[in-house]
Amino acid sequence: MKKTSTGILFFLIFSLFISQNSFSQLCSLTSVGFTPINDLGAEYFRGYQGGLYPSGSNIRPFIHNNDGINIANNILPLDTAGNFDPVNGKIVLLSIGMSNTAIEFNDFMSYVSSSVLINPKLVVVNGAQGGKDIDKIVNPLDSFWIVVVNRLALKGVTVKQVQAVWYKEAEESLTDTSFVPYTTGLKNKFKSVMNMLKTNYKNLKLCYSNSRIYAGYATSLTNPEPYAYYNGWTVKWMIEDQINGDTTLKYNGATPNSPWLSWGAYVWADGTTPRLDGLTWNCPVDFMPDGTHPSAAGSNKVASRLFNFFSTDETTKPWFLKSLTVNLTIGIQGVFNTSTSYLNMRDTVFLSLRQSVSPFNLIGSSKAVIDSVTLRGIYKFYNIPSGSYYYQILHRNSIETWSRSGGENLAYGNIYNYDFTPAASPAHTETISYSKETDIASIAETLLKTALWILMIL
Repeated sequence: MKKTSTGILFFLIFSLFISQNSFSQLCSLTSVGFTPINDLGAEYFRGYQGGLYPSGSNIRPFIHNNDGINIANNILPLDTAGNFDPVNGKIVLLSIGMSNTAIEFNDFMSYVSSSVLINPKLVVVNGAQGGKDIDKIVNPLDSFWIVVVNRLALKGVTVKQVQAVWYKEAEESLTDTSFVPYTTGLKNKFKSVMNMLKTNYKNLKLCYSNSRIYAGYATSLTNPEPYAYYNGWTVKWMIEDQINGDTTLKYNGATPNSPWLSWGAYVWADGTTPRLDGLTWNCPVDFMPDGTHPSAAGSNKVASRLFNFFSTDETTKPWFLKSLTVNLTIGIQGVFNTSTSYLNMRDTVFLSLRQSVSPFNLIGSSKAVIDSVTLRGIYKFYNIPSGSYYYQILHRNSIETWSRSGGENLAYGNIYNYDFTPAASPAHTETISYSKETDIASIAETLLKTALWILMIL
């Protein structure tokens, strides 16, 4: 018995030595010589321009971004049947992907659960599963999709409450391995999954995609470099297809077949070579022994950047963070058509909150596009203390207007409706006397916003 135990112990020590020696050797592959897509900018990789979005830019195009903001502002808590329920309804953010996705999203969920700034209506569900690469989940009958439904149920929500997805996938056992054929083939599979997501989750509006982390240290052929790097080009080209009007990725109109698409947080870096923002991937600290899956430290790098993205992006803040929401109805001067009771055009209006007592300090500002038919704009204010406030409306072609005398009692985290259209009583346009300093600041603020508005339409 002692001899057998000694033999097993020797075998384990020998295996550990071989494993560590192999891993140590792969740790020396600290770079593959590629430039991260966001750092490429307007430069090219093998004839293809970088930047996360078209034209070498890392910023979403203006129209696509505005569409995302409008969609985000209209995400509301839903009941289990998918109907608006401001009291008991929920907004579900779901992850879809393979093992790396599951690991990283689990750490992201820890950030969410420990933050006091998160929308109390938000429910975060980790649908990602180990071993489920793109070739498995692209099959609508794969068990992956059943497991997702079960995980939603464990959180007390349904598929009809899913309105946002974080998506990250890869391909095992690669076949087409050259840059363009591999990336294009993977993109087509990704697009099929986008269609499936919209089919499975009827109320899904937004999907944020990530690509792989650095895989130069990988000890297996699961999805090593350069394919982890190529994965970023797959996401980039899929999003560009939607921006360029690909009908297989239609997110608006009567019959959408895809959610609106955007990058989440792009996290590929060339090993120990720092990105322009300082991100690196170091071995062994950031990886498990296979060099493919992130360690706790590596997973936290992704989770922290993902949490920062969802906490700050214009298309996520309206539903991800706790806010004070004002649904404002207004007929814009010079744009309102009295014969139709509609606006002749959609237009941007700024809404500010000012304290209801002198010197009427500015507490926060928000902007929204007023719909030409409903005359409504949705305004979100973050980190605003509860209190009594005046609504102050600023528009390029209208007299500055304040809400009715006395102000409104507003509580952070609630939703309020205010209608300026039925009569003169909800508003007044006379000047309220506040301090000279406040007056100058307000004028400067109004001029700045008007200048910004003019720049936006030029």
